[in-house]
Parts: sequence; C-alpha cells; structure tokens
Amino acid sequence: MKKIIIIVAIIILLIGIVIYAYTRQRQPSGGGAGFGRELPSVPVETAPVTNSDIAKKVTASATINARAEVEVYPKQTGELVELLIDKGDRVKAGQILARIESTVFEIQVEQAKADLAGAKATYEKSSSLAFVSAEANFQQAKGSFDRLQSLLKQAELDLQLQEKQADAQNKKAEADLRIAQARLDAAVSGARTQEMEQARVRMENAKSNLDRLEALSEKKLVSRDQVEAAQLQYDIYKAQFSLLEEGTRPEEMEVLKAQVEAAETSLESAKSNMALVDIKRASLEAAKAQADGAQAAFQEATVAKDAASVQRAEATLKMAQQYLSDCAIKAPMSGIISQRFLDKGDVASPSRPFVTIVDMDVVKIEAKIPARDIVDINIGDQATIKPDAYPGESFTGTVTNISPVIDRASQTCDIEIEASNPDYKLKPGMFTRVELVTLEHEDVPVIPTDAILKEDEQTFVYVVSDGKALKKEVTTGISDGVKTEILLGLEPDQELIVAGHSNLRDGVPVTLPGGGGEMGGGTGVDQKMQTPGPGDAGRRRP
Repeated sequence: MKKIIIIVAIIILLIGIVIYAYTRQRQPSGGGAGFGRELPSVPVETAPVTNSDIAKKVTASATINARAEVEVYPKQTGELVELLIDKGDRVKAGQILARIESTVFEIQVEQAKADLAGAKATYEKSSSLAFVSAEANFQQAKGSFDRLQSLLKQAELDLQLQEKQADAQNKKAEADLRIAQARLDAAVSGARTQEMEQARVRMENAKSNLDRLEALSEKKLVSRDQVEAAQLQYDIYKAQFSLLEEGTRPEEMEVLKAQVEAAETSLESAKSNMALVDIKRASLEAAKAQADGAQAAFQEATVAKDAASVQRAEATLKMAQQYLSDCAIKAPMSGIISQRFLDKGDVASPSRPFVTIVDMDVVKIEAKIPARDIVDINIGDQATIKPDAYPGESFTGTVTNISPVIDRASQTCDIEIEASNPDYKLKPGMFTRVELVTLEHEDVPVIPTDAILKEDEQTFVYVVSDGKALKKEVTTGISDGVKTEILLGLEPDQELIVAGHSNLRDGVPVTLPGGGGEMGGGTGVDQKMQTPGPGDAGRRRP
C-alpha cells in the first residue's frame, strides 16, 4: 500500500515539474502575468504593405551555341601554297580562304581546250560535206513527196466515190434481202384476213408518207435520201400486200427462195466492197505518213551539228576547269573562323578539315524547362539571358522553338531561344541563366518573401498592432523570389514585421532598434523597409 502511495506521489510531482517547465517556456522572462511582471519587448524591423507589379519567372541553366557551325574540307589533295585567313577573321560566303598547288590542273585545262579546238575543226570539215549530201537527199525526197501528194489527192477522190458506191450497194442489197425474205415468209405462212388488213394499212401509210416527202422535196425542205428511204419502205409494204393478196404457187415459192439467196449473196458482196474501202483508206493513211517522212528528211539531215566528239571535248574541258576551281578553298557560309587545322606547306586532302566557321551574328540557347511550366511559354515570348561571364548584365532573346515532347526521365521540355549578337559578346560555349516571364500581375499587394513564415500547413506573417506582434494568416499568389503577392489576409499600409522573427510570439510587445522602448500603437507605421538581420536565418520559408 505504501509503495502505491509513493508511486502516485512521484507521478504527481513529475506532472507538476512538466507544467512548471511549460509555463517557463511560455514566459521567457521567468515570470508570467499572474506574477505581475510584463513580457520583455522584442526588437524588430518593419515595412508597410504596398502595391506593386510582380511577375512569375521560370529560370533555367543553358549553354550558348552558334546559330550555325561548319567544318570546311578541301576538295582536292595537294600542298597548301597560299593561306588567306587566320583564326578570328570574319569571312563571307564564297570567299577564298586558301589555295592548293594547281599547276597540274592548269595544264589539264589547257590540254582540254586544245582538244576541243581540234574536235571543232574536224567537225567543221566533215559537217560541210555531210550538209551537201543531206541537201541532195532532201531534193530527192522532195521530188518523191510531190509525186506522193499528187497521187494522194487522186486516191482520196477515188476513195470517196467508192465509199458512196459501196454504201449504196450495201443499202440496196439489204433492202432486196428484206423484200425477198418478206415475200418468202408471206408465201410460207399464208395470209389471214387480219394480216391482209394490217398489210394494206401499212402500205397506205407508207404511200401517204412517200407523197408527203416528195412534196417537201420539191420545196427543198427534205433531202432526196429521205424520199428514197420512204420509196423503199413503200415498195416493201406493197410487195408484202401483193403476196398476201395473190397467194403463192409452189413454183413461185422456189423462185422466192432463190431470190432470198441471191439477195444474201449480194449483201455479202456489198460488205466485202466496204471492207475493201477500209483497206484502201489504211493504204492512203500509210501513204500520207510516207509523205510526212519525206518532208522531215531535210530536217533530220541538218541535226548533225551536235557531234559526239565535240560534246566529249566540251565535257572534258568543264571537268578540268572544275578540278582547277576546287584548288581554291572557299567559305560555304558567312561567319568567323573559330579554328584552323592546317598551316601553309601542309598537305591538304578531302579527309582532313581545314577550318571551322561559326555564324555568331545570332546565337542559340537550348534550355530545359520543367513540364509544369512549359504550358505558360509560347513561341515569340521574350527571354532574359544572363551569362555567368557578365555578372549584372543581361541580354534579350526570343523563343523560336518548343519541343513537342516531354523528356520522360527528367520531365523537362527543350526550348530554343535566339538572340541577336552584333558585338559578339555572347560566345558559343558560355554558360548562362535564362529567365522567362510566364505570368504578370499589375498593382497588387506585395510583401518581401522573407517576411512569410510557415508552421505545419499554415502560412502567416506578423504585423504590428498596438505595439505588439499580431499573427496574421495569409493567402499568397505568385512570387519572383524577392517579393510575393498577397491575395488575402493583409490590408494596405499595414505595418509588416520583416525582421526579428526569432523570438516573436503572438501578442509579444515589439520595439524598433534605437526606438528607446516599446512601440506604442501605430508607432512603426512610418518606418521604412530594412534589410533582415542575421538572427532570421533559422526561420522556415515557403
């Protein structure tokens, strides 16, 4: 029992000690208000809450590159006999940089010129004889052409006449066959009263149509071909009616069959004549083609001006001239000589670079931007370039390209920035920082970022109220690293504590350094913003 009492007493004693220690911690001076002693004032620095413009920036590290960089290789092999540039020189596209020994190529050019002159002289002699021969051939071909033209005209007239005759013969044979076949069909089947009446009506209608067309033909309103077709139609219907009316004897039946066979034979003959006409027409076309060939004979004879030997000599000369031209090493683009690999007297070859040329009039910077920020960057946006080599100095560039993909490993996106470089201060290979403004707010409440504190999930600041520190929870907006926008929690011109947070608690009296005592209500309103002291290094920042 005594042991239990002792244990309980110890526990009560420990609890009392903890409570006492906690009270001492809440009252740093060693005494609380209950003992009649005031808390000591904490020295602080203040600044008013003001409105200002603020911008959110994205910063990235990058390397400066030339807009273009090429290595120049000689096109010929030989000793470098003339050196016209040095490292650092500015050159233009097409400018000669050096020359390679070219004596052999000069001799080859002279030899090619001589070969070409000889080929032309030989060709002039042979071409004059060829022209005379070609002209004689043309005169002969022209005589043949004239004869062919005369024959062609006569053949064309004959062919037209034969076409008309064959066409008429073919139409008559077809008509005769239809009449004979109609007579034969009528004779075989015999006539009925209804058929007789139909045959009579057809005949009368055909007669009326024939009379009408003859009357129109006399007035020149229809052609004779239409009248003849109507006459043929009438004869057929009349013959059919006569056969039906008279009937047919056996001997007449045989005659009708013979007439049908004869008509079929005539039709076949007419078709053969038509085929003959087609053959003659093909022959006529062939004759015309032959005449055209005769007419072109002179033109073909005079085309021999471009002789193969002359063409070969001209091609050889062009090749020799190109080899000679390649002995001069030329700049493929404008820029600055950044490196030279060969000296005068060295052997140049197409496998060894001679110089490197860089185009520095405009430089390119490739930067990697976090994926979360790339959505706020667009082509055409301005970028601030701050090279490490020029502290405090900045240059302006423009975003010219944004990669369409995000790097999976780093979760960044590549962008390309171009900047004008007239003084060549931006040199390829320099390290630089790049800043891009992604969001801007104008005339909004801002405070120093160092004045913002965090505790757990709460963001807050201290302001001065009635000479004491007042804890105020705030909602922040964008920040540029030095200033932060305040969306909610502060009023304009409130006196913000910007330094001296180490010993601050809500409700603790505060004084300004050199103020000579506690701050009264509003005594710090006119104080200007001061640089935070070293005692603030341990506080937490957003």
